[in-house]
Amino acid sequence: MRKLTFNIALAGAFLLATGCNKLLDIKDPVNSITTNQVFQNDEQAATALNGLYSYLISGGEFEAAYSLPLGTELYSAGAITMAAAHSADELYHPSLSGQYDFYPEGANKLSLQRLGRTFRIWNTAYKAIFNANALIEGVKASESRELTEAYRKRVLGEALAVRAMTFFYLVNLFENIPLALSIDFNKTQNLPSAKPSEVYQQIIRDLEEASGYLSDNYEGNNNERIRVSKWYVKGMLARVYLFTKNYEAAYRHANDVIGQTALFQLETLNRAFAFDSHEVIFQLKQINIHNGRGNATPEGIAMTGKYMTPMLVNAFEAGDNRKTAWTKAIGGASTSNPAGFSPAKYKIDAFNHEVGGIRSEYYVVMRLAEMHLIRAEANMGRGTANKNNAIDDLNEIRQRAGLGILPYTITDTEVTAAIAQERRIELFAEWGHRWLDLKRTGKASEVLSQIAYKQPWSDHQLLYPIPPDEILRGNQLSQNIGYK
Repeated sequence: MRKLTFNIALAGAFLLATGCNKLLDIKDPVNSITTNQVFQNDEQAATALNGLYSYLISGGEFEAAYSLPLGTELYSAGAITMAAAHSADELYHPSLSGQYDFYPEGANKLSLQRLGRTFRIWNTAYKAIFNANALIEGVKASESRELTEAYRKRVLGEALAVRAMTFFYLVNLFENIPLALSIDFNKTQNLPSAKPSEVYQQIIRDLEEASGYLSDNYEGNNNERIRVSKWYVKGMLARVYLFTKNYEAAYRHANDVIGQTALFQLETLNRAFAFDSHEVIFQLKQINIHNGRGNATPEGIAMTGKYMTPMLVNAFEAGDNRKTAWTKAIGGASTSNPAGFSPAKYKIDAFNHEVGGIRSEYYVVMRLAEMHLIRAEANMGRGTANKNNAIDDLNEIRQRAGLGILPYTITDTEVTAAIAQERRIELFAEWGHRWLDLKRTGKASEVLSQIAYKQPWSDHQLLYPIPPDEILRGNQLSQNIGYK
């Protein structure tokens, strides 16, 4: 799979090039044993670790060279949200002309000739995996006494968590993916498609290992939540176990996070995405001058002017304050841009961003509200004796939104429907939650096949196509069924 390893090599070049001058002195090619030279001390490891996070929010040399809009091109800076929201029933363009961004995803028109942005998600995700692998191998290979045990654990924990997060999205979006666990191209150049169960097993191994390395607190960076912590790892484990129907484990990990009341509380709606929000479990801090975006998040820029579907707009209950706080009226000037609503969870957008301005919000990767929703669903999965506890979690979310509480007298079926409704509204246009929920619950075909602009409907597009170049250069990598 030479194309994959070529992309990975570019990622490694970025990771090494973002370091200090000592890193630039390394002459060996990236596929040779160089990582033990990189991590001679904590300072060098810290520089490379910073590069891992920098890539997630700002991209690398390729993205910078072509001035790519990161919110639509970089998997971890908005591209997953944008692609998956169009693939689901959250975002569209009322003109339905075929010329707007994400038309192939939104209209069910993906093909090997028309990949939309899906190939960029694939490419940038594997670059991030390479960066994480380089850190993991570098720390494990280093025998330097100047690289302290505390920092070894920190680097390993954070890199393992990022790798797990990235594999989670890849397996859910593409399913048939290579499980690249090394920077050695001899090991990755012709990897076969791994079974989803194998990918999930690796994700869980990575997260469980990471949990043993990471701190319970947000240390450094002025206590900002811009690095992976033990609680993000537990939150990811809760999500992964929910997706794999291990409800006891999903409950346990979500409950552990919710129980950290000194760190996490639900905020008011207008503060949920603030840079200092106590609802945030993990967020990425944007660079203030990158690509002229200034103080805006990449997704804040990318979401500007995007239309919510009528289905999503109409899904809000009367009196739901999330519609007021988290959406924005747009359009109305012409028939091609009629009146509608746009997601506005991020308040700094393409119209009001400012280079050098105050960054009042960062890009949220995970927040506490999801843990309440996971715990609610896991409780129902554990047994209907836990129904009242599930309702309590739903009411935490509903009361924050200004809605009335659900009574304990509602049926099990009604509780399950309420969980799906609250996930749809609370997590709308956020990291692909709706798209992934429709697929994992088996509702995708039922819901999406009824949408006129997605006709003719085909279930094969519930998975994105593997980039054709990867198939051509990796004869053990199989294409998803239905793509020709």
